[in-house]
Amino acid sequence: MESTPQSPAPAPRRRRFRLARWQVVIAAVITAVIPGIVAFVLANGGGDGETPSTSPSCSFPAVQLSAPDKTGSTFQTTAKLNCPPPKETKYYLVAQLDNFGDPGTEHTVYCPRDPIAHGQEKRTYTTTRDIHESKLHSKRALYYLKVTTDQEQELLANLQDDCAFELPAGVETVSNSVTVERAWE
Repeated sequence: MESTPQSPAPAPRRRRFRLARWQVVIAAVITAVIPGIVAFVLANGGGDGETPSTSPSCSFPAVQLSAPDKTGSTFQTTAKLNCPPPKETKYYLVAQLDNFGDPGTEHTVYCPRDPIAHGQEKRTYTTTRDIHESKLHSKRALYYLKVTTDQEQELLANLQDDCAFELPAGVETVSNSVTVERAWE
């Protein structure tokens, strides 16, 4: 018997890999959402415990300060915390009074108040200030400074009553400045 050449065996049929519609939708959502989550985490400190004030997305001012231009013996300040302070730093509201003291001995004093520490939430802080002991038509500039732990210790160690005659070297202004005048009793 003569052998007849056999044709090669047919290739097995490949099964197409098919996904159900819901599987395609889930894959698309995951693909779209993951980059957004990563960007959000990186913009909010990268998960390393740092706050956004150290990231490029946190711009000046870290604190937006408002107060009336003219006031009586009390007034309110409003501080909107946009970027909490980084680790090992605080923000202090400083009332800077120029020409403070008796005539001939005037000098500038810096009165730190209301520290905002690392980890405090972004929100608006409203505080009532009492300046009834200030002279009529006296002015004060208000602004927030960022101080490190060492700068804070130096600032607090140099207080006489509630104010210092100078600020530690290297402190950084992190808010706008507002000037408040005591215009009436």
